[in-house]
Amino acid sequence: MNYKNRLKYGESLATMMKWSHTTYLRGQYKFSSNYIDKMMERIIKSRDIVGVFASIEKDKRDEHNHVHLLLASKKMLNRYTLSRLAGFNQIGIGNVDKVHNKLGVARYVCKHIGKDFSYHNLLIK
Repeated sequence: MNYKNRLKYGESLATMMKWSHTTYLRGQYKFSSNYIDKMMERIIKSRDIVGVFASIEKDKRDEHNHVHLLLASKKMLNRYTLSRLAGFNQIGIGNVDKVHNKLGVARYVCKHIGKDFSYHNLLIK
């Protein structure tokens, strides 16, 4: 997937849901696609979450990677709440920010889609 296609993917993603929050996750190990899928399934089980998008991105100077999350929620989210929903230590969760520019955030979380190390998934209720 080239840069133009990633932008289009981000534009489409921005219009799919009423995205409300974004954050990233960092761990002491590499995230696998299987782990991310299971975590997303735990998050989407919450009655307050109607959509979750995740993309794995490789760290520049490290063998680790990190995950960008885009969430559509009916309620305000914070690290503690997301930690509880995801089953992930809140220390590894970045700031849970409210989405003010859906297009910009959606493009940002899609910036590595299609590269050989990337993975992404979308769950919607």
